[in-house]
Amino acid sequence: MGSRRSWLQVVLGFALGAVGSGCIDRDATRPDDKTPPSLQVLSPVDTTYDEDGDRLVDLRLTWHDADGVVDLGAVRVRSLGGVNGPATDTTNLLSAWRLGQFDGTGLTLHETVTNLLHGGPNAIEISVADTAGNMRVDTVPFTLPFGAFVKTIVTGLGPSATAAADGVTICPDDGRLYMTAGRNIVVVDPDSVRLIAVVPDPYAGDILSQPLCVPGDPVLYVTQFVERFHRPTLTWLPEVTGSFASIGIVQSRADPNLLYVGETRSGTIGIIDRAQVSRVGQLLPFSQPGQEFVVDLAVLDGDAKLYATRYQDGGILVVDPQLDSVLAHIAVGGLAGIGSTDAIVLSRDGRRLYASVVDGVPRGVVEIDTQADSVIRTLGLFDYLCIDLALSPSERRMFVTTQDNGSPSENILVDMVNWQVLQTFPRPRTPAFTRFDLDVTFHPSGKLIFVTHNLDLDVYLNRE
Repeated sequence: MGSRRSWLQVVLGFALGAVGSGCIDRDATRPDDKTPPSLQVLSPVDTTYDEDGDRLVDLRLTWHDADGVVDLGAVRVRSLGGVNGPATDTTNLLSAWRLGQFDGTGLTLHETVTNLLHGGPNAIEISVADTAGNMRVDTVPFTLPFGAFVKTIVTGLGPSATAAADGVTICPDDGRLYMTAGRNIVVVDPDSVRLIAVVPDPYAGDILSQPLCVPGDPVLYVTQFVERFHRPTLTWLPEVTGSFASIGIVQSRADPNLLYVGETRSGTIGIIDRAQVSRVGQLLPFSQPGQEFVVDLAVLDGDAKLYATRYQDGGILVVDPQLDSVLAHIAVGGLAGIGSTDAIVLSRDGRRLYASVVDGVPRGVVEIDTQADSVIRTLGLFDYLCIDLALSPSERRMFVTTQDNGSPSENILVDMVNWQVLQTFPRPRTPAFTRFDLDVTFHPSGKLIFVTHNLDLDVYLNRE
């Protein structure tokens, strides 16, 4: 007979097999041969992600008979009350879930959003009998991770760190994702998580930076001498005349025809007229030519305030675009004083501004009240050099990209309500290889997170 082994082991992961049925032709298992199940939580892999089916994780039950026979008709999986089902739940999940595998070695169930509590505690009851009628019932508690790495979308542009992808956005008009990678625009279908096209820029003399979608405009605006990319035809148009080298870009919320761009080498904020396809003015005086640059921008409704990060000045400048005046200078460095930040993002209602603190004590993320223009909360991420950040559509989650700071770092998923780190994601790399995770955006559904990784695009799963 076979060796003495655990007859049931529960493994959470993604593994598909042929659908079938059968049993093992051996003697019945004695009750004292049965040991409690164990459980392991694994990340999904790209070959089994299915956005349309809302498949977030698979539950795989694998049993091993200790000289016995599993009665497949008597296998039952039930959710327990208080976590993923009512207290009186009697549903056999074998009939409620999609079956991927069912044979003498185990089964695989495709879980959907209604069956498990993502990021929280779960418990299932597993009943298995053998052909002699010996019944074993076990309760298995487990916690799904709040997020997981899904796949890397490889662009084919190579691993070069000197031209790392610097910006990513999803346009609501066409639902496509656009990423700047070196001197190329990478186009991705974020629903099917597949690469559509890589289109080189014939005009740019420098590496492309930030892309901006403007509702109702088929043109994608890209910083570095503001470039224009025609989304319907995937072709480049003539660049904006008179534009300067730039990084940050945002649409005016008082005059939709205007764009504000954070210019490099001068520290000014350029004003772009979309109709004229021309730079028509600037905010802020020239500052330290060749040394000062504006990295990121955010603007309140009606252009009541324009927030800008400047390298030499540090902190965040609060600008009145109508009067071209600086209203305030927000310090983000905590104990280190003014500090500095490269990335800022506004809440949907404009009441809060979030910034990644690159230089400060502590480093991390700060929350700013846009009425008082002062820091009200600091999330210290002492071990990391925070680069960029994005809010989920529900604003219950924030994803923060980081860089190494003396030791390998991790990207971070933040619980915004409780203002704490939910989960970290390692940033693996080979020796002597520099990894750059420079920008991040959420899928409009909130389920996926897209992170630029050198010249490729990483995809993460978000469970809220």
